[in-house]
Amino acid sequence: MLLIEGWLKLGAGEFEKVREQGIAMVKATNEEAGCLHYSFAQDISDPDLIRISERWESQEALAAHSASAHMAEFNKAMGSVKREGADLWLYSAEQVRKLM
Repeated sequence: MLLIEGWLKLGAGEFEKVREQGIAMVKATNEEAGCLHYSFAQDISDPDLIRISERWESQEALAAHSASAHMAEFNKAMGSVKREGADLWLYSAEQVRKLM
């Protein structure tokens, strides 16, 4: 299993410009084969900080996601907003046990 975790910092008020595209991206991605979990969330103390959380069955599933039309459309939308920083990490993990 692959995990992606991190954040994306947008300029003040910029998230509202891509909110609808973000909602569409999350919905489409969660329907992809091999996607176990995909979400964006606004940080509770900073509405311009977007938390990213993903779980994928395999590298092949992640590669297909990266090449998808909805990813291209989302990247196009993100090109129209000011970004102040990002920090994303890809982890390889084995599922040990569910806690809850």
